[in-house]
Amino acid sequence: MSILGKLRALFFLFLLSASANATTFNLPLNLSQKELGMVSVSLQGMDIDAVSLSQLKNLLGQRVSDESWLALSLSESLSSDGMVSLNTLAEAGIDISFDPSTLSLTARITDKALGLANVDFGEQYEPFSPSDNSPFSWLNSFNFAHNSRWEGEEQEHDRYSSVEWLTQLNIGGASGVHFEAANYLQMSETDSQVLRGEWTAFYDNPHAPFRASVGDVESGISGFQSNVSLGGLSIESDYSELQPQRIIGPSNSQELILQESAEVEIIVNGQIIFSGRQDAGRFNLMNLPMSNGANDITVNVTYLSGKTETLVFSQFYNSNLLDEGMFNYAFSVGVPSTFSDDGIEYLDTWAATGFTEYGLFPWLTLGVNGTFAKHGQIFGGLATIRSDWGNISARLGLSNHAEADAGNVTSLSFESAIIGAPESQTPNLRLSVEFADNYASSPWDNKALPVSYERYLANYVLSINARWDATLSGSYYLDNNDDELTGITSTLNWKNGDITLGAGVTYSQDSNVASDDTQYFFTLDWRWNHKQYGYNLGASYNTRENQSRIDASKTNNDRVGSVGFRALGEYEDTRQRQNAQLSYTANRVRLEGEVERSELNNTSSDASYLASIRGNTAFGFTDGKLGWGRAQPGPFVVAQLHPTLSDHEAQLGVAQDGSYKAAATSLIGGLLPLDMPYSRNTVDLSVQNAPIGYDWGESRVIFSPAATTGHLIMIGSDASYTAKGVLLTDNGTPISYLQGELIRGDKRLSFFTNKTGRFFAQGIGPGTYTMTIGNSTYQPLTIVVEENDNRLIDLGTLTAKCVEENCDANP
Repeated sequence: MSILGKLRALFFLFLLSASANATTFNLPLNLSQKELGMVSVSLQGMDIDAVSLSQLKNLLGQRVSDESWLALSLSESLSSDGMVSLNTLAEAGIDISFDPSTLSLTARITDKALGLANVDFGEQYEPFSPSDNSPFSWLNSFNFAHNSRWEGEEQEHDRYSSVEWLTQLNIGGASGVHFEAANYLQMSETDSQVLRGEWTAFYDNPHAPFRASVGDVESGISGFQSNVSLGGLSIESDYSELQPQRIIGPSNSQELILQESAEVEIIVNGQIIFSGRQDAGRFNLMNLPMSNGANDITVNVTYLSGKTETLVFSQFYNSNLLDEGMFNYAFSVGVPSTFSDDGIEYLDTWAATGFTEYGLFPWLTLGVNGTFAKHGQIFGGLATIRSDWGNISARLGLSNHAEADAGNVTSLSFESAIIGAPESQTPNLRLSVEFADNYASSPWDNKALPVSYERYLANYVLSINARWDATLSGSYYLDNNDDELTGITSTLNWKNGDITLGAGVTYSQDSNVASDDTQYFFTLDWRWNHKQYGYNLGASYNTRENQSRIDASKTNNDRVGSVGFRALGEYEDTRQRQNAQLSYTANRVRLEGEVERSELNNTSSDASYLASIRGNTAFGFTDGKLGWGRAQPGPFVVAQLHPTLSDHEAQLGVAQDGSYKAAATSLIGGLLPLDMPYSRNTVDLSVQNAPIGYDWGESRVIFSPAATTGHLIMIGSDASYTAKGVLLTDNGTPISYLQGELIRGDKRLSFFTNKTGRFFAQGIGPGTYTMTIGNSTYQPLTIVVEENDNRLIDLGTLTAKCVEENCDANP
């Protein structure tokens, strides 16, 4: 114990002896190394015996569950003066310890006592307000590849190359028009051709929301509608693109427990939705932005103690159920198209399709859909119902085709979380039945074949405990040709750390095969990863066809200087394959190389080989400035260096470990893609080895871009000096703890003086400034800042004369 600690302990003992007849005194309470306030404690001999329950509740609040507080308030050990013993608190899940060296209490809340705090991500949605953007921006992304394929050692090589040109234009900024186009150049040793991909122009109104597109568009999907590519126009609400942070469907939740204060990063389907520090506690993460179907939720936690962990969850989400009053729609009309060997090809037909869905009640969503085309029509409807037993979805489709009789298709599906559901309470039971009778799904095609069938599907996942789970699934299919297929699969898995062992049986029956097939199988899977450096190792084996696989990889995180690799080997009775990849991410380009060997076993054919080299680079133009880097179509930032930083490099998208996504130099600007349009994107900046005192501006910039807008950052300026000095009165007394301003034209820079009168002011450029101090107590001063290679300007000692008498006594 230090000398200071010993003195504190002696002082505490003195308090104990002096308080022999007293019952309580106050001590500070800490939680996760943070002082919450003072709490009254009582003594039993020389030890702390109890604390004030009411004061403890005021300090800990919702960090402790309501059930725990209620149980403590009803405890028989609660004294008449409101004191509760430390033993009773410990039994309730609140451990209080005393540190005599600091004369303070430390609290620790166990899992059973943690209160559940709701964190609603649905409340984060705000109407879109665009950042400053260029009225004209242009982005061009190029993907290039060269491939070589051959068989055996003496076979001739088949070489071919390709270039993909993905371009986008924005005219008018966030409220203007967007244009996207894809073009392809394909070259072989004997031929080359240029192909046109999809070209689309669109206008967005994110407040409605509303997107109108013309060119190559996709129809919406609802019910039994088939997706169709059209050359025409479309109108849609498109909530996922135009209001990505808005929760339009049923609420969802995921529990997160933090034992101590930590830096938390929450990722949903690869998109970071939260990053920041969070106190210890039990949190209910509500209304996470999810897509329809299975969703991956990853939580990276870095505790204050330095310990790190990654939590991975999965949730199933049914977006067919809308909030009450929510309206979703899409309409399109045009000429159906396909992508053939010659590029986009438009068919000699037409189609108009659309759907509307409406949240009638929080538990009921209804929808209708239809397609009208050259050779027939489709009309459909759907209903999604949420109940205490689970979600029920019903769909109906009616078809009329010129080459077939009227047809129909119906389905009913049910999903629920029943016995054996995971902790997240995601559905683990799914049942579905579907019947079709002469249903034609493509009325724009005169050769569309109507189908008749009945299908039954079932899937049940049982989570026994943290190590054991089981799955049972089955399907039955019968079509109008009396072709009958039946399949049943049952598996049992055991997990321990990185190892998973599984066993199961499959049964299949095919009316076209003479005998049924029953197979028993055993699986082994081992996965290891190094979270900090991204290394992964894996091996697996399945007794079915003796399938085995081994692989090693390192993740390329797409930051400058990042290297990734993957090597794998696959073997089974009928074939084998070996593959290796290597990738490197530079500032302006990303490169990737791949080689592969494949061979069919027990045949006379030679092994085949494939070698590929691929790359990506991009050029962005906005506000008359050019940026070069790596980017796919979408909003982007061009970063330019001010001439005063001509010998330096500015880094963009800087992470806590110092890695970065892009960089700008004095020769050419940097190019950084923004992750999500119509949402807030945070970009951290840094200038390595900047001159001492240089002020390059904000180190964190937030952008709210539209679909294809370009944004410009000018890093540095002439006003990049930091000035320091000391302010004294005319009798030599420091001017302490006062605010002042440096004024030059419309520019006003604030500063504060410390106890000795010292001050610092940032963002100053060469020129003459007027310095004002306090509330007109002192006369203004004239300050001249001359151009200087040294960005830290020392103004020396400045003397300010007072305006009023006794100004030093009454500043």
